[in-house]
Amino acid sequence: MARTAIAVLAALLACAALPAGAEEGIGRLRLIGEASLPHGLEYQGTVVGGLSGLDWDPAAGQWIALSDDRSEKAPARFYTLAIDYDAEAVRGIAVTGVTLLRDEAGRTFAPKSVDPEAIRRDPATGRLYWSSEGAVKDGIDPSVNLAAPDGRLDRSLDLPRRFRVSEDNGSGPRDNLAFEGLALEPGAHRLWAAMENALVQDGPVATPTEGSPVRILTFDTATAAAGPERVYVTDPIPLAPILGGHADNGVSEILPAGDGTLLVLERAYAVGRGNSIRLYRADPAPATDVSHLDSLLDGSWLAMRKTLLLDFGSLGVALDNFEGMGWGPALADGHRSLVVISDDNFSPLQATKVLVFEVLP
Repeated sequence: MARTAIAVLAALLACAALPAGAEEGIGRLRLIGEASLPHGLEYQGTVVGGLSGLDWDPAAGQWIALSDDRSEKAPARFYTLAIDYDAEAVRGIAVTGVTLLRDEAGRTFAPKSVDPEAIRRDPATGRLYWSSEGAVKDGIDPSVNLAAPDGRLDRSLDLPRRFRVSEDNGSGPRDNLAFEGLALEPGAHRLWAAMENALVQDGPVATPTEGSPVRILTFDTATAAAGPERVYVTDPIPLAPILGGHADNGVSEILPAGDGTLLVLERAYAVGRGNSIRLYRADPAPATDVSHLDSLLDGSWLAMRKTLLLDFGSLGVALDNFEGMGWGPALADGHRSLVVISDDNFSPLQATKVLVFEVLP
């Protein structure tokens, strides 16, 4: 067996999914309902779509939704949303504002220069962290950025060299498989940034038989310095495509669970079959800090342990390309709400949809 296969097999054994509820303190999610935006909705000269990042702004009582438009249909931007729901029903969703992302000089980003994917708001300062997958094919590095509330870039956080594009493509991120998820811990002292699939030097992308070892690195928000990294291994691709078409699986979003663990959203797609969406709880505590390893191929590490919380296929609703996830305001009974949103890829065959959940103890 190849050394890569041995390393990935060891990781899968270390983080084998446990049945939901097998771990004390794991709660349940109850689907409250769903709502969608019209396809091709125009708002202040932009087309609303590609919503890949989602976060709640309690100060303003509104949601922030990041578009993954690469400044092609309109300049890179985020929207504010009003999502009307309580414990009984989801009554609707509306766009209430749009803010353009800008560089340090105040200019909007040039077409194809960024690929925004995830966004988090620091509740203490209102400043925004947002990630870009860059454009590996064009030599543009992925990035994790800090911006003012008005969208103007303050700085890009310093990334270890292994996350940057290499001249020969023998290492670094794969195109469109870089920083897909962000999680800002309570107190905003630490930021987690998750790749979608493995770095080139770390192993394969997800296949029907193997998961992909995904690095989730941390930043100290006070210093902006990169810190420890942990590995999360995705599931193998759960759906078989029709007639040998394309299929994939990867991490699309992460959230802090509030107890030191992370919620990890895995999003899979297969041509002719659609989407598979699974939500896991991942524990970084037993996992190895791999920040000293430029490659994971020797298998000298342990991955996060993961526990399946919900297979969205059991909900009885049409699934789509769910990429954004955020904690919402508490419900009347004190339980937390959780909202996920789908990226329609600006396609008339897909939808911009939110699913709203009540988090039960």
